[in-house]
Amino acid sequence: MLFLDVQGTLLSDADKSLIDGAKTLISFLNSKNLAYLIITNNTKKLNFLEELRTKGLEIKQNAYLDPFCVFNRLLKPCKVAAYGSKEFLQSIENLGYELDFKTPNAVLIASYDDFKFDDFASIIEFAQNDVKIIAMHETSIYKKNHRLYPGVGSVMAMIQNASGCDYEVVGKPSFAFYKQALTLIKEQNPRLEFKDITIVSDDFKGDLLKAKELGMKCVLVLSGKISSTKGLDTSILDGVFESILEFEKEFECKV
Repeated sequence: MLFLDVQGTLLSDADKSLIDGAKTLISFLNSKNLAYLIITNNTKKLNFLEELRTKGLEIKQNAYLDPFCVFNRLLKPCKVAAYGSKEFLQSIENLGYELDFKTPNAVLIASYDDFKFDDFASIIEFAQNDVKIIAMHETSIYKKNHRLYPGVGSVMAMIQNASGCDYEVVGKPSFAFYKQALTLIKEQNPRLEFKDITIVSDDFKGDLLKAKELGMKCVLVLSGKISSTKGLDTSILDGVFESILEFEKEFECKV
């Protein structure tokens, strides 16, 4: 059934409002009792699911997954050097982790508009001293203020090139995240496997490439960080839509 991305797919990058078709698609899935999962790389708010519901998305129980949902399976509360937004740091502390930029047990890296080269130097030094490096996700780019910024995946590629370090990924498109997503959606339909899942996202490289490797059907929407398929290997795609509204109309006709 469906894995649905959030930012750029269900929510507008411009003002975080619902994109036309998002609310009606969720309502339709609920009315038909179809299996779906909201999958997001949100690393700012621990209550993001409730925020989505407040916006009008009637997301049912056990149909939501973000990196925070699986993070403590990878790393139990300990001292961490965390790099990301103020909201991310607050969320990490609320989960029981202690911020420590001198002798951390692990380094956490999330999306951040204000990275400084001193931050990168510190991360490289930690990596060289064999401190565990964890990327909260591996999105290649993100969109803000109508501009594209390097995502965590791009930052990690730079850090890896500079230090030669290995790192682990919590969120999309890691196998660990998609495996947990499959486990969760199986609670709705135990017979589902990756081949039965269609993932809808605006992130070709950060979501869909790995999903395709796992056997999922991949649908790209052009309402987020990507506005055209120019330069993309469209052979991996099972559909391209201007937005979730056009996808929703076709999906309803097929069901």
